[in-house]
Amino acid sequence: MNRRIFLKRAAAASVASGPVAAQTAGTPLSANEKIGVGIIGCGGMGRMDLTDFQRQPDVEIRAVCDVFQPAAEQARKMTSNRADIYSDFRRVLDRKDIDAVVVATPDHWHALMMILACSAGKDVYVEKPVSHNVREGRLMVEAARRTNRVVQVGIQQRSGTHFQRAVQAVRDGRIGKVHFAQCWNHNHSPDPKGMGFPADGEPPPDLDWDMWLGPAPKVPYNSARRNFRVFWDYAGGELTNWCVHLLDVVHWALNLDAPDTVVSSGGKWYFEDCRECADTQEVVWEYPGDVLVRYSTLAHNSFGPNGHPGNKSFGSYGIMLQGTQGTLFIDRAGYEIVPQMAMHSEKVSAGSREAYDDLVGFGNYFSSETMAERGATSMQHQPHVRNFLDCVKTRQRPIGDIEIGHKSTAPCLIGNIALRTGKKLKWDGKMEMFTNSPEANRMLSRTYRAPWQLPGMEQ
Repeated sequence: MNRRIFLKRAAAASVASGPVAAQTAGTPLSANEKIGVGIIGCGGMGRMDLTDFQRQPDVEIRAVCDVFQPAAEQARKMTSNRADIYSDFRRVLDRKDIDAVVVATPDHWHALMMILACSAGKDVYVEKPVSHNVREGRLMVEAARRTNRVVQVGIQQRSGTHFQRAVQAVRDGRIGKVHFAQCWNHNHSPDPKGMGFPADGEPPPDLDWDMWLGPAPKVPYNSARRNFRVFWDYAGGELTNWCVHLLDVVHWALNLDAPDTVVSSGGKWYFEDCRECADTQEVVWEYPGDVLVRYSTLAHNSFGPNGHPGNKSFGSYGIMLQGTQGTLFIDRAGYEIVPQMAMHSEKVSAGSREAYDDLVGFGNYFSSETMAERGATSMQHQPHVRNFLDCVKTRQRPIGDIEIGHKSTAPCLIGNIALRTGKKLKWDGKMEMFTNSPEANRMLSRTYRAPWQLPGMEQ
């Protein structure tokens, strides 16, 4: 790395480290003005986003876009056929009546779509992980700041009231000083044959395979590749899928920014199919302040679909913060604090009124109705969408701002680099580069396939 690039990144890191919530962008919309939204990527997550955006009284879904025609048509039907259909996301960005877009595509498309949307004057709700690689994520932050756009990342637990309460409890010292946190995602996959080894072939006539690949390398169509999360060209396995959510809560509760080191072990040990990413993996990060964070993923959970080796009441995914005065366990259903040497514990269900009534400043989005009664997709997702829309109007930074999402994504991305290099890597969080491995640094970015370009990726 030459001195010019080093100084440029240092300046960017200095600016990015400033206060977030108080900064604003652009001109606020009027209170009664409808927000025109375009959905880019109409798979399962895109349709979930569409559902909660459409529920908001100040939103009109004006466009849906997907390279797979049946997915786009299904999304359009959800709008009572009012939205227009596109297969090229750039046509959505061209529309003057689109104020904000949702990017719910495979991971390898997130950066380019978000940056082009910001340049087109759109605010963006982008799903996690924010990027395919670390350099992309930093360019996304810079683009949002340069264009003064509101960018919310789909780290919706930030908008969950019981998550907010639990984080505040940790910050208030309820469990003492925390030196160890662990996260896990243990799936129950009974069939090790998985996707098998399907042969290459011709893409379906209603799928634009070249556009699906986009900036990723050109390869023949293979049905297995549409399960994008398990191929390195498009994603990073469960580490960049689930761990971003889990690690984000750890960062939030413990005020962590970036790790000092990372090491990982594991591999494709369970599935006997064509996937590339690890199905069994453990990652350990060392953070400043003597904090050790551990994440593990298993393709086959031997403890059953709802079991965990430490406590059978804990689910097959979750977060545990272990402090000098107690332990906190949390997932999307609720949280539990178990004090050290105490005769009681505190349990709060995400659906109970107790979780909301004594919160000040976070907003009581839900009371004790069931999810079916209130029609929400989840207890965190709908308020997260609402927070984004409110910020579109006020121009304040959202609760899951792009800088926050990038800093929760980057440790997961470098965790996979540690796995693939087989090294314990030292990380400079300000410069966002490794200090002990040129090989690992080469994996912090990628070359885009022509004609797609992302300015800055060559640096």
